[in-house]
Amino acid sequence: MTAYMIGIDQSTQSTKAFLYTTSGKIAASAALPHRQIINEQGWLSHDLNEIWTNLLKVIKKLLIESGIDSKKIVSVGITNQRETSAAWSKSSGKPLDHAIVWQDARAKELCEVIAEQRPEAAATVQEKTGLPLSPYFPAAKFAWFMQNRASVIEAAQENDLCLGTIDSWLLFQLTRGQVFETEPSNASRTALLDLKTQMWDSTLCQLFGLPMQALPKVVDSDADFGVTDFNGLLSVPVPITGILGDSQAALFGQNGRKVGALKATYGTGSSIMVNVGELPLRSTAGLVSSIGWRQSGHTNYVLEGNINYTGALITWLKDGLHLIDDPGETESLAKVANSNDQTTIVPAFTGLGAPYWNDEAKAAILNMTSLTKRPEIVKAALDAIVFQIQAVIASVRPDIKQLSRQLKVDGGPTHNDYLMQRQSDISDLVIEVPDVENMSAFGAARLAGEKSGFFESDKQYVAYRRYSPSLEKRSRIETLQRWDAAVKLVEIQSRKANTSSLP
Repeated sequence: MTAYMIGIDQSTQSTKAFLYTTSGKIAASAALPHRQIINEQGWLSHDLNEIWTNLLKVIKKLLIESGIDSKKIVSVGITNQRETSAAWSKSSGKPLDHAIVWQDARAKELCEVIAEQRPEAAATVQEKTGLPLSPYFPAAKFAWFMQNRASVIEAAQENDLCLGTIDSWLLFQLTRGQVFETEPSNASRTALLDLKTQMWDSTLCQLFGLPMQALPKVVDSDADFGVTDFNGLLSVPVPITGILGDSQAALFGQNGRKVGALKATYGTGSSIMVNVGELPLRSTAGLVSSIGWRQSGHTNYVLEGNINYTGALITWLKDGLHLIDDPGETESLAKVANSNDQTTIVPAFTGLGAPYWNDEAKAAILNMTSLTKRPEIVKAALDAIVFQIQAVIASVRPDIKQLSRQLKVDGGPTHNDYLMQRQSDISDLVIEVPDVENMSAFGAARLAGEKSGFFESDKQYVAYRRYSPSLEKRSRIETLQRWDAAVKLVEIQSRKANTSSLP
């Protein structure tokens, strides 16, 4: 009998579902966007009920379009947007408020108060969790709920409160309230999990004023998470056998199980992640430590660097500068640009992320001449993506001696031939672009499928298009030196601006 499995990707913008065959190919897919709820204060929220309803809709569409007998579905794997934080009633399963999205910084003041009242707090959080004290992680978002929403406070008092990330919310709904669990890739991004013990930390819960009993149980990433029939859409319930946060799922989907395995996800921003093995590793460059996955009791840890502007830089070319009508134009424009033009864009629109960690830096376009035109600016924007990713990779090298010579990539911008070849030349690595449409969904499906026997752990399901370095060493070094000089100039200017604004 032909068998299938379902991979679900609940992302920041939409909910997608994929039907996979035993060869790892997509038999059918469906997707629905959800609202980005932004209030007058700039807070960004998601409607949990809308996300849940959309999941059921895409599963229904998947079944209708594929025409398969739902009895042929073996298991389900789930990947999700990380750090987006939810609060709901344990007894009714209903949300107590909208989810606070990962980009939302409404808990900034709360973190500042904690740091002021507890000078040791930032070091404690960093030491235990591998993460900074920040409003972007769920610990602070949960604390904001506890301090600002009467419904959450009341639920906590009545021991009726569930605090969790999107994976826990979906799992709770899929199992009709029977399972309240999470797994280490998501839990390690909350700033509440001790990386070494992989358990919720009472000191951290106390620091943020959170009841530990409101947090989900932490189990293996490929645990038996219960069964679901998607509210009656399936004729028989199927097991949920794998859950991973989106960035870790992409690494797993690329089969990045060896120490030194390296991947970069090109999205709105970018996540550069490296497998560091069975023990957590402290980065000398300030990259965050997390858990990649815990498969059948065996843990793989990762280091991760995040960049704010990659795909968003291409969006800026289109919507901000109106230099392009479609992102696909960037490849041809970059290829016809004057190769001697040294225009450099430092896209510090929201500061500089890893490995620079400069929130005050401002964006700049440098080294323009009268010969700099549209193609050269587009090329400079694509190069800025490459340079930022290379900076993170270079910052990892002192910590990981056996860093892979291959960089596995995923995301929409990886279809850009110029961008991929340039990344290979500047990073001096072989770039491997997969033929898989959504690597995060496939990664979660692969994990779940290995648990259910649908996929084999030692089989290669992904084919790659490869780019090899062709730039001579001297040119590569000179190009990177120009980028470093541009970043330093931007940082100097930001310091001058801050100094001049002082009373």
